[in-house]
Amino acid sequence: MVALSGSRSRVRRAANFALITVIFSFSLTSALASGPDEAPLDATTLMRMEERAEAAQPRDQCYLFTEVLHGLTELAGRQIAAGDTIDAAATIERINAVAARVQQSSSADARHLKNAEELLQHTTRRLTDMAHIVSGSEHAAMQTTLQHLDRVHTQVLSLVFAR
Repeated sequence: MVALSGSRSRVRRAANFALITVIFSFSLTSALASGPDEAPLDATTLMRMEERAEAAQPRDQCYLFTEVLHGLTELAGRQIAAGDTIDAAATIERINAVAARVQQSSSADARHLKNAEELLQHTTRRLTDMAHIVSGSEHAAMQTTLQHLDRVHTQVLSLVFAR
């Protein structure tokens, strides 16, 4: 009887440890989703970043638009988490428009192309995660945006490997 209750408590402690580890890893993942030193960007800051990217030298535009794309994705994630589907849908439309700008500005002589590719990979992963939790028309719009973003990522990746 004593040996049996000892093994039960060990099993309970192991289960509690596993549960705590899982909860900690999920909270750490969501806390670091934007990056460890990155403050969440608001819509006004993202507009300014987009204006700066528009005015930048052509060689710098690809990476700058990719930063805007990443910020918009994080903003959409916060809007979806808050249940603000109307603003999230508008942000998804803006993501699509900025992805087109990334595609237009990507060229073999663009600066920070590898950094842009890595940021695009992260952005695509975040949007894929978000697509799992949205429903209905938001899901269809998200899938269209993801397909567009995949094409842009493939294009930038091919430019990185062409160097």
